[in-house]
Amino acid sequence: MFKQIFKKSPKKRKQKCILTFSRSWNTVAAARCLGKHGIKVITGDISHVAAAGFSRYSHEKFTYPNPDRDPEGFIKKLVKVAKKHSSSDTDLVLMPIHTSAEVIAKYKDRFEGLVKMVIPTAEQFRLAGDKALLAQFCEENDVHMPRTLRVDSPETFFKKAPKINYPAFLKLPDAVASIGLHKVKSSDEAIRIFREMVEKYQLKKGGYPILQEYVEGEDYCSTFLFHEGKFYTAMTYHNILDYPKKSGMGAVRETVSVPKMIEAGKEVLRKMKWNGVAEIDFRWDGKGEPWIIEINPRFWGGLAQSIESGYEYPYWLYQLAVKGDVDIPESTKDEIKTVNPCLTAMLTLQEFTENKEDTDELAAAFAYLREDFKKHHLKALNRVLKRLEYAATLKDRLKAVKKILHEERGAVNELFKWKDPFPLLGILYPLTIFIRHGKITSELLVDGGEKEKKPETKKKPRHGFFKKFF
Repeated sequence: MFKQIFKKSPKKRKQKCILTFSRSWNTVAAARCLGKHGIKVITGDISHVAAAGFSRYSHEKFTYPNPDRDPEGFIKKLVKVAKKHSSSDTDLVLMPIHTSAEVIAKYKDRFEGLVKMVIPTAEQFRLAGDKALLAQFCEENDVHMPRTLRVDSPETFFKKAPKINYPAFLKLPDAVASIGLHKVKSSDEAIRIFREMVEKYQLKKGGYPILQEYVEGEDYCSTFLFHEGKFYTAMTYHNILDYPKKSGMGAVRETVSVPKMIEAGKEVLRKMKWNGVAEIDFRWDGKGEPWIIEINPRFWGGLAQSIESGYEYPYWLYQLAVKGDVDIPESTKDEIKTVNPCLTAMLTLQEFTENKEDTDELAAAFAYLREDFKKHHLKALNRVLKRLEYAATLKDRLKAVKKILHEERGAVNELFKWKDPFPLLGILYPLTIFIRHGKITSELLVDGGEKEKKPETKKKPRHGFFKKFF
């Protein structure tokens, strides 16, 4: 009897999770989600100043070689970190973020006995991540996708491009974060940009850009969780504002209910016998069948939107890896909005400063009026009057800025949290990119700034807006 009373309860197992690509705000969202459930998070990246590494939920951080440039070195470092944290009393999960997941899938056998993970197979990554292969799969399986031109030579592209309906989009088959995305209005423009892309990215057979016809509607993102072909849950969000406009990342998002998209996504992923998380981009006009645009075979840009809406994908994925199953509670948070203040700030700047040609021409008109009014007063005045239509343009810009501020109201800040403020120091990473290259692009942020070794030639500083006129 006394032995039963004083019998020790079984020791609680330790819970740990290794996250990659910690410079991403997706990783910050994942770390916060896991940390709130008592899971110790280890964050890794190629940079020492990665945002998730500053989080209170990051138990430990480390750096690794660039997985795209040195996959063997990347895997060796991950294995070393896994061995350090792996033990018989620990449930250690490796949860890759971004494209590092594809590299890990290829070397999955190297982690046997060290970690647990639920990720797509290398073949699934290849099928969903290559837009050309996905287009072929959708065509063969009668999936509702816009007409897509896939080619294995530039000559074929030049021949078939005039047969596509325009406008259309040129895309790199395996690109992420809108890298290499171009909207073209004619076959001539498509061919010209195709040539430029081939030269810029040194493309060869199997990597040539695809050309996809434009379809009416707005962009939606449906997110999914599968385990070995079994569907668990899904949710959809919509980008209210994005940066850059109409082709970039979500600056303000909202959760929406579109059952048609969920069903369409489930059907496609089931046919692929999907394993892990995935996000599908849809285009929908609100009436007909949604168009599948592409599949993101990893965590998505709006992960914070999903989590704030009650869909704790990182935690559920951890449970699937450890237990092989998970109970998904029903979400009770509807109409949730999130905002990325960095992106809205850049969008505001874009709205106010675009159409530089107008401001330059108006500035020149005022300069002409000021300097030569006595001699050519009628001509100078006439020129200024013709450019006064700029005032209407400026008014439209101010309205656009006002709309941005309005949409931000009531939205949850996905970056700053009072209980976890220091990930904001992750801004140091893009700053180092800017200092090194004199610019910030999606390509440089994703690649770590290693593709371009030489910064751009410094340009002379421009005068302020009002200095142009006076």
